Amino acid sequence: MTPQEAIEAAGLVEAETRYCLQLGREMYEAGYKRAEADMAERWTRAAAPAARGQSQADLEVKRWGPGGREHFADPRPGDYPGRLVQPEAGVSDPRPELEIG
Repeated sequence: MTPQEAIEAAGLVEAETRYCLQLGREMYEAGYKRAEADMAERWTRAAAPAARGQSQADLEVKRWGPGGREHFADPRPGDYPGRLVQPEAGVSDPRPELEIG
């Protein structure tokens, strides 16, 4: 190989390297733009229900019930009322007497 041929081969290698770098840069930019668009679309889908969803008051009613947090533990319609205690015959008070002293 003559020196002139070596110089020409080096020039071809340099041109090919430049081409590969340019191609890689373009592919990266296209992929980045695509990923950015995908993320924006996913964010829109995820955030839309929250943005135009229920009001805070509606969410609080769902969470705590119609009376709010203060009446969360109050009995509600349909709750089990418990078993009614029938007093035994001859006993006026079903509670035992306490002995003090």
